[in-house]
Amino acid sequence: MIFGGLSYLATLYKAVPNHEVTVIAQIAMQVFGKGSIMFMVIQFTTALILIMAANTAFADFPLLLSFIARDGFLPRQLSKRGSRLSFSNGIILLALASSLLVIGFHGNTHLLMPLYAIGVFISFTLSQFGMFRRWTTSKSEGWKHKAVINGTGALITAATAAIIGATKFLHGAWIVFILIPLFVLIMYRVKIHYNSVAEQFTR
Repeated sequence: MIFGGLSYLATLYKAVPNHEVTVIAQIAMQVFGKGSIMFMVIQFTTALILIMAANTAFADFPLLLSFIARDGFLPRQLSKRGSRLSFSNGIILLALASSLLVIGFHGNTHLLMPLYAIGVFISFTLSQFGMFRRWTTSKSEGWKHKAVINGTGALITAATAAIIGATKFLHGAWIVFILIPLFVLIMYRVKIHYNSVAEQFTR
């Protein structure tokens, strides 16, 4: 609904992306007038949403790391809570990774967008495929209808990720296709290490 409304207004008012004024700001200026109360409300709300989105990564990513660490695919230190009852090691790791990306791409969001887009659509594809497999395996009531929905979603998001990867490959998307397999390999090596240590203790 929101996406459709914004797309219609952007087409109606010929709002196009540029480096100085966002599309939402352009629409708000056309609808309410520059400097009006509603224009300022929309700008403030947009900024607040972006702040909350950034905070979400620091709230949930360390928690996700702790789950993976408990399963033995990452160092156990990531599953430990700090003195403030938060996963401090995960927060520090995320801060360092974020800083490296900002420095490496000189803070240019246009260069970072392909990485974000591919990461998002790959995660959507994996989650949709996971649900598709769940429905086809459990075969609970109404499983066929649900499997079709999730299967279709997996195909659409996989196609979108492939298109973005192909069109933006030379614009930085290649990094994702190197880092994801590398991270998977590292996690499996960590798991093998923990299994090896566990076997030594049981002897």
